[in-house]
Amino acid sequence: MITHYECIPCAINGILNLFNQNLIDIKHKDKIMRELLKYYSELDFSNSPLFVNKTIHKMVREISCNPDPYKCLKDKYNEIALKLYPEYKQIVETDENRLSKALRLAIAGNIIDFGPGHTIDINKSIENIFNSKLSIDHSEALFKEIKKAKNIFYIVDNTGEIVFDRIFLETINHPNITVAVKSSPILNDATMEDARLVGLNKLATIINNGDNAPGTLLNSVSDEFTNAFNSADLIISKGQGNYEGLNNCKDKNIFFLLVAKCDIIAKDLGVKNGGFIVK
Repeated sequence: MITHYECIPCAINGILNLFNQNLIDIKHKDKIMRELLKYYSELDFSNSPLFVNKTIHKMVREISCNPDPYKCLKDKYNEIALKLYPEYKQIVETDENRLSKALRLAIAGNIIDFGPGHTIDINKSIENIFNSKLSIDHSEALFKEIKKAKNIFYIVDNTGEIVFDRIFLETINHPNITVAVKSSPILNDATMEDARLVGLNKLATIINNGDNAPGTLLNSVSDEFTNAFNSADLIISKGQGNYEGLNNCKDKNIFFLLVAKCDIIAKDLGVKNGGFIVK
C-alpha cells in the first residue's frame, strides 16, 4: 500500500495528539513539527505508510530523547483491559458459541488505538460488535482453519487489545501457537514486556518481530519472524497496520481481524469506516 495525500494530515494530527496530551516536552515541539513538515515536503509517495510512520516516530523519539513517548498510555490501557478481563472472560465462557464470542471480543479490542480521530470506548465497541453484523465475515472459514492447523502464527497489534487477544487464544486452546510482538516501542503497539504483563506467554511462544514499524514490513523483520511466518499453517493478523503490510501475501493462509478506522483502509476493504472485519 502506498502513502496517500490523506496520510499527511493524519500523521500531523497524530503528532499534535502527542503534544496535546503533554507526552512530549514543550522545548522539543517546534523542532519535531519543523522536521515532520520537512520530511513530508520531500516524501516519496511510493513508500508504504508503515515505513513513513516508522521514520516519523523514530525522529520524534530521537528529538525528544524519549524512547517510548506513549508508555504511560500503554500502561493505562493494559491496566484498564486487565480489569475488564474477568467480566468478559465470564461472558465468553457462558456463551453457547464461545469461539464466535471470543473472536468478536478480540476484534472489538482493536479500537484501542492512539491515532488521530479515534475515540477509545472499549465497552461501547464491545457492545457494538456483540450486537452487529460483521462488515466482512469469514469467521466460519477461520474456525475450520483453526481446527486443521498444526501451528498458528498470531501477529498482535496494540496494548490493551492484547488482553482480549488472550481471551480469544484461551478459547482457541491450541497447543502450538506463536505470537509476534514489536521488538521495540512504536505508538501503542505491544512489545514483549506487554505480552508478558497480560499473560500471553502462558498461552503461546512469544517472539519479537525484529522491527518497530506500526505494522509488518516483511523486508524489515527478523529471520525468526520470517521462519515462523513461512512455516505457519494459519496466520492470524490483528489490526490495520498488519493488514497494510500483509494484504498482498496471496500465497499465505492469512485471516485479518480488525476495525476499519481509516477511510483509505475501509475503501480498500470495500466497507464503511468503523466496520468490523474477519477477512
